[in-house]
Amino acid sequence: MDSLLVSVAAFSEIAMYLFILLFVVDLLTLCIYVMRSGRVDPEEGKVITEDRALTANDSISMGGSGVSGGRYRGRHKVFASRSMFVTDLSLVDGTATKAQRLVVRGIKLGAILFWLAWIFGGLALLPSQPVFGVGVIVVLTFAFIHSVRMVRKGRADALRKLQERQASRQHRHKPKSDEQTAV
Repeated sequence: MDSLLVSVAAFSEIAMYLFILLFVVDLLTLCIYVMRSGRVDPEEGKVITEDRALTANDSISMGGSGVSGGRYRGRHKVFASRSMFVTDLSLVDGTATKAQRLVVRGIKLGAILFWLAWIFGGLALLPSQPVFGVGVIVVLTFAFIHSVRMVRKGRADALRKLQERQASRQHRHKPKSDEQTAV
């Protein structure tokens, strides 16, 4: 049994380093792709003045106590465009661009590679530190399964919203039958 654990540990250590390398390559590829395909929002990097009450976050960022005031004009700097976020609904209904879909796939691949690197790292620890190795495997597998469930729930919610939206459109544009027009 010990020889099996030692051989699994040797293989797992090599696999761990391979998945770490693939994770780094995926992360660098994502960064390069986003930098090359990204667009700058016209408001990005500029200070925007709005007629709105200051929020508690505005007060804290200015060194205040967090109590919001209602008679001042708010000014804030736009660091990133909010339109660059990808929603589950945009992925489901087809409004996400090819670049956004590729970034989402790259993030999913990165999550899988990160999980596999830790799993093989835990397997590599089994002969020398079995409790810690099993703990790493169990905790990270639980976290990975939980995150996959959250992604699937978001997709299911987006599909449900899309179907409700399509059903309401069909209901509004449904032609009147002959019986309703004859009366």
